[in-house]
Order: sequence, then structure tokens, then C-alpha cells
Amino acid sequence: MRTRVKFCGFSRPQDVQAAVTAGADALGFVFYEKSLRYVSPETVTQLVQHMPAFVNTVGLFVNASVEEIKGVLNQTPIQNVQLHGDETWDFAVQLQYSLRHPVIKAVRVNDRTDWTEVAAHIDAVAGVLLDADSMGYGGSGHGFDWAVIPNNVRGKIILSGGLQATTIAQAIREVSPYALDVSSGIEADVKGEKDVEKMNAFMQAVSMADAERWRR
Repeated sequence: MRTRVKFCGFSRPQDVQAAVTAGADALGFVFYEKSLRYVSPETVTQLVQHMPAFVNTVGLFVNASVEEIKGVLNQTPIQNVQLHGDETWDFAVQLQYSLRHPVIKAVRVNDRTDWTEVAAHIDAVAGVLLDADSMGYGGSGHGFDWAVIPNNVRGKIILSGGLQATTIAQAIREVSPYALDVSSGIEADVKGEKDVEKMNAFMQAVSMADAERWRR
């Protein structure tokens, strides 16, 4: 199975088009107002209106209430919900059940990460995203030690945290994740603005790493 890719943190229509052309499977939009990558529901609706079929849209929320999340979903064509704050597992599971939208729960990896809890819930939500534990809520460009990820969750997780085209081969070889999620690794000098060459290089690196894995 090939590795899926989500590019996150879009704010410009030309970047959305470039990501689609590069071959991204999903595009993420940040609805956390304290983030420099924040975009309003009105802007997101405009950004995705010309996206083709089979490219998924993901809304990223940080410690938002159910009502706030529903409000955004009612205003936009967002298909998936990503919880990237301090939300509990119970909140994530109940949200997926009540919304009928796929829910992705982010886990910030540190010395206190409860991997038993991760394994117990990984099939109860649409996806579990592993990110570095850094200041703020994602998009820091920092990575973490993949060796701490237990074997029983490796093939199911979405791997994030400091990924770049130059680290993809190692990530896929060592972790074999279901998908990769990248934001800062494909950005230009301004947060929220993407670099076309970096997006193309990222997708090419994924394709090459997948091909190498299939040959083994």
C-alpha cells in the first residue's frame, strides 16, 4: 500500500492548486485563530471550491468546542476533522460518532506518552497523528525519535513532525506509516505560504521511498 500524504496550512489559492498538481492526497486548513496559518471559514470555502474529486479536505482545530467545530463544518465543505490540541480520547471518539465526520486525533510524543492508550483507541477514530511535543500546537518543524513508536501501531499512524523531502526515505523505511503530514517542511519564508519546489520534491521522495519498500 502506498503512503498517503497530507499537506497542511494553506492560505493561498495558487498553493492549493500546486499541492493538488503535486499529488497530495489531502489538504489541511487551520481553524486555530492563534496560529499564523489561521484561515477563516469563508476563505477556506473559496480555496477549496475548485479542488478536484478524491482530494480530501481536513480542518485542524485546537481545543475547540463541539459547537465551534460544527459551526465551521456547517460553513465549509471540510470533510475531515483533526484535533490538534489537548482533547481527550473520549472527546475524539464521541465527536466522530456525533458528527459522522472522520476524526483524526493528534498525539504529541514525549516521555509521558501512553502507548497502551494509543493502541487501545487507534481503531476508534479515523486516524491518529503523531507529532513532536513542542511549544504551541504543531507546525513547529521539530521532529521526535521514531524509535519510541511501538510496532503494533506503526502501520496505522499518520507521521508528522519536522518532515522534509530529505527525511522521507528514512521515515517510510523505519516506521512504515499509513500517511505523512507536513506543514513547515513545504513552506516558503512566510508561514502559510507554500513552496512549489518543496511540495514537488516531497511527493517525489515519497514515491521513491515507496518504490524502494516494494522492492524489498
